Amino acid sequence: MTASTITSVISVLVMGIVLLVGVVLTARARRDHGSAAMIGLAGCIVLLLGVLFNILRSWVLIPMMADSFGMSIDAVFSITTPIAMIFDAGGTGLLIWAVVARRKPSRPTQPPHGPQGPGWQQPPAPPANWQQQPPYGGNQG
Repeated sequence: MTASTITSVISVLVMGIVLLVGVVLTARARRDHGSAAMIGLAGCIVLLLGVLFNILRSWVLIPMMADSFGMSIDAVFSITTPIAMIFDAGGTGLLIWAVVARRKPSRPTQPPHGPQGPGWQQPPAPPANWQQQPPYGGNQG
């Protein structure tokens, strides 16, 4: 293997790993971020498909199209590059959309049923003429 081939393989592996981690993280963030996480998930998947397309293009499509159709490598690149660009632009666009997408409102710190859980009700307010009694003193007569 040449140095450029090794560099290409490492680059593809790193991008693949980063995008797989992105898929997992955005899938797990679905509950907290709603549709924004789903858009980010779609962006990661599109970019991952782009990585797979570039692998397929480099190792299969270019040699196959050059041999089968007698095309030059430049001609094959001129056909496959716009397809790769669609994956890259689409995935990046989805990630940008996910960043600016509306999120679910943040959850309140107190549960909606009150501090005691479901069924807890606020005690009634004391009457207007009610006065608080002093605490029991213990030693009274």
